[in-house]
Amino acid sequence: MPRPLCMALLLPLLAACGNGTLGDAQRQAIAALGKQLPAPYRDGLIVDAVHRHGDDLVFVIRSPDATVAAAKARPDVFAALRRDEADAIAELCTNAALAPVYAAGGGVRRRFIDADGARFFEVALKASDCRSP
Repeated sequence: MPRPLCMALLLPLLAACGNGTLGDAQRQAIAALGKQLPAPYRDGLIVDAVHRHGDDLVFVIRSPDATVAAAKARPDVFAALRRDEADAIAELCTNAALAPVYAAGGGVRRRFIDADGARFFEVALKASDCRSP
C-alpha cells in the first residue's frame, strides 16, 4: 500500500483514539458529578443535570421561578447575572472530577434555563482558561 494512502487511513483512527480519551474522561466526570444532582446552586437556582455536548460537559442550571419572558422585561438584571457567571465559572477549574476532562482538551459550560427548559444564557470555560498552579 502506498505511504500516502496508509497515512490517510491512519489519521482518522488516531483522531478517534484521542476523542476516546476525552469521551472516557467526560463519562467518568458525569458519573461522579451526577451522583450529587439535583443540587442547589445559588440564589434559588438548581443544578439539574450534567451531560456531554461535543468536547464540553454542560451543567444545566434551572431557575424554578424566573422565566425567559421575565428576563426580557428585566434585561439589566440578567445581564448582571451573565457577567457574574462569566467570572464564577472559573471556580470549576479546581474541581478534581473535571481535571481529566481539561487534560484531554475538553471544557465545561453552565447553561441557565427556566422552569420550562427555555434557555436564558450559557457561559463557557475552556481547558486553556484553567491555569496550573
